Amino acid sequence: MKQDLCDLLEDLCNGFGLPESGDYTIDSALQYLYNEIKGDVDLSAQEKFAHLSNYIEYYTTFLSCVLPELFVPYYFKYNFNILEKIAREFGINLPEIPAKKAYEGRFFYYARLCETFLDFREDNGLSPYEFCAFLYDFAPKYIGGVDSYIIKELPKPKSAFLIGGTKDDSFLSNNAENITLWQCNPETRAGDMIVMYLKSPVSAIDSIWRSVSVGFVDPFFYYYRCAYISKPVKISRITQRELIEDPILGVLPIVRKNMQGLNGVELPPSAYNHLIKKVNGNTPLLEYFAQGDTESISREKDVEDQLIKPFLSELGYSTEEYVQQLYIEIGNHNHALIPDFVIHPLVTSGHQFADFLIEAKFSVPSGKQLEEAKKQARGYANLLHAKYAIVAAKEGIWITSAKDDYSEDILSFSWSELKIDDNFYKVMALLGKNKI
Repeated sequence: MKQDLCDLLEDLCNGFGLPESGDYTIDSALQYLYNEIKGDVDLSAQEKFAHLSNYIEYYTTFLSCVLPELFVPYYFKYNFNILEKIAREFGINLPEIPAKKAYEGRFFYYARLCETFLDFREDNGLSPYEFCAFLYDFAPKYIGGVDSYIIKELPKPKSAFLIGGTKDDSFLSNNAENITLWQCNPETRAGDMIVMYLKSPVSAIDSIWRSVSVGFVDPFFYYYRCAYISKPVKISRITQRELIEDPILGVLPIVRKNMQGLNGVELPPSAYNHLIKKVNGNTPLLEYFAQGDTESISREKDVEDQLIKPFLSELGYSTEEYVQQLYIEIGNHNHALIPDFVIHPLVTSGHQFADFLIEAKFSVPSGKQLEEAKKQARGYANLLHAKYAIVAAKEGIWITSAKDDYSEDILSFSWSELKIDDNFYKVMALLGKNKI
């Protein structure tokens, strides 16, 4: 039996161009693989990465069989989000993800992962096989498995995005419970509306979906940015010709470009709502409280993008230092969605902490609505043991503290008042990066 296994490994090595014995490093062994992928054809780095992306389980299993002390099989295809949760939970410092078009870097990112896994394995005295049992059995169950990232109770949608499929994808919308990964806009959030356009020869909008996960980056997914979508609703197809001739939809840049490069293109709320009303679709509309003014802030997402994000930047926080739609565990493998901004989150199973959080609203025109927003922020802040809870709307910000259970405002300003140096200084002294 042992000899049979040796013969098998020798055949595998010969088939991949990897000598059966040698003094290998992770990089040198993976370089053999890189060189041998369709070695009789001159492929670009992009083409070689695409091949690895399609067959990553196959190649990494081979490497882990031949060199188990160096390599770990990679079975998180389209689920890098799970690996990230495991890493946060168990203190594994994952290497920085290469840029989307750094295809050779993304190919060799597997080597960087294996180096990280090797350090963790040696620090914890695990054999290669014990580490695999940890990584693919114990750890996913510990963080809650699929329930740790697929969100069942969806929040109100804030945006709508287009995605593109082929005629072969039309069957996916036959099952309302179907959950599938798709290339999506990096701004996609749980609950957002996803409009499926089937490309030629169908050339029509076919169904409306919901995002059931927060968007994430997967370095081994060829298209890089992705989200899980579900709850499809079939609609009366709107053909490309109908889109072009429609007085509202026809002026959209993506329609004028004949739907080229449509994956992740955001639809303006007015265009999306018009589309749904046009087909009498049984799906949520994008609805925002409006006071009838002409300000550029017309929805909650504008508050987030045009007010809160610049505000955090002025306070000294980079985008890597806060999380939108943090999804955490509460109780016995139940989960809660923290929908807006959490600054410096530290989340492990049953233990959550953050410096402060911001609950975004489009508008809080009355004291009653402000108190309701504060109540919601207070609930999140208590879960995260946050020092401060903030409500932010187009009218301004209201800051409360854990010292009195987030009851009384310790500071509140309109956005115009924050332009006054002395006022912003008070906020900076409280919430600035070097103050928290």
